[in-house]
Amino acid sequence: MKVKWGVIGAGGIARRRTIPEVVKYARQSDIVSLMDVDAAAVKETGESAGISHVTTSIDELLKGGCEAVYIASPVSAHFEQGMAALQTGKHVLVEKPMAMTLEEAEKMADFAESKGLRLGIAFMMRYSVYHQAIKELIERGDLGEPVSGRAQLTCWFPPIPGAWRQVKSLGGGGALSDMGCHCIDLLEWFLGETQEVTAFTGTLTHDYEVEDASTVLLRCSSGAQGMVDNFFNVPDQASRNVLEIYGTQGAVLCRRTIGQDGGGEMEVFSQEAGGGYDASQVRAMDEYKKVELDPVSLYAQEVDAMSQWIVEGKKPLISYDVGIRNIKVVEAAYQAAEEKRVISID
Repeated sequence: MKVKWGVIGAGGIARRRTIPEVVKYARQSDIVSLMDVDAAAVKETGESAGISHVTTSIDELLKGGCEAVYIASPVSAHFEQGMAALQTGKHVLVEKPMAMTLEEAEKMADFAESKGLRLGIAFMMRYSVYHQAIKELIERGDLGEPVSGRAQLTCWFPPIPGAWRQVKSLGGGGALSDMGCHCIDLLEWFLGETQEVTAFTGTLTHDYEVEDASTVLLRCSSGAQGMVDNFFNVPDQASRNVLEIYGTQGAVLCRRTIGQDGGGEMEVFSQEAGGGYDASQVRAMDEYKKVELDPVSLYAQEVDAMSQWIVEGKKPLISYDVGIRNIKVVEAAYQAAEEKRVISID
């Protein structure tokens, strides 16, 4: 049995990725209704995806036959639309960041729990085959004790009329809020929850009010230290979107696994524990082994994981608690950048 889904905000990422990939690849999910304020765009998206019910009214979508709702609107609308869906008995998967503030995210989660409804956050990168392989390597101890990690996501995002991600009141922030949330989530998944954070942010290149440059340093519960760097002013073709995890017995180096595609490149080095100090510090060039895995749709997997939670009660990797945790870290990073200090996180 497939769960029937509606989509609020059928443009942007929903139109490019989520809708077509769920339609093509999902096994437990069926999109039956689309909503967007742009009537022409939602009609075109519906026609291209073979979805007949389209509307510009949230109320009409919620009164329809969907059991769950995927929200891909601007961040400023997440709380109001999420609560409206929950109040009509719909399960909800909301795009990142979960809400504009921690308070809003916690209110949504508390309400969902009180009604026995499922609420998830769209951190689809947890479903990358390469990221799941890294998680297994760490848990098996193949890398030894994790000591360091880096997650990078950059792009070229010049001023664009109507781009809500460039308006603080609509998106909440810039490169850190929009892209850094994914990177922070991955490092916390690999290395443990952030205990301390500091950051630098700035608008270096583009003429808009949110930051186009962000570098965040984390100290995680495992003791490992992390770096997250996000920029809206690096050419797309120059962006390697690097992911690196280092431990006492090895390391994982990835390129382009952080992003909207399910593919990328991954190399692993692992050795036995122990060994003495080598003063010559010789580095062999062929010690890393390339890992090649078949990519899968990140978006179909995240929606199917929510459907499985709805039907079978199996809590997914993207339940609301990681969304709340992420907002705590991002808010602390902005505070650290503004106050030029290290912020502790409970």
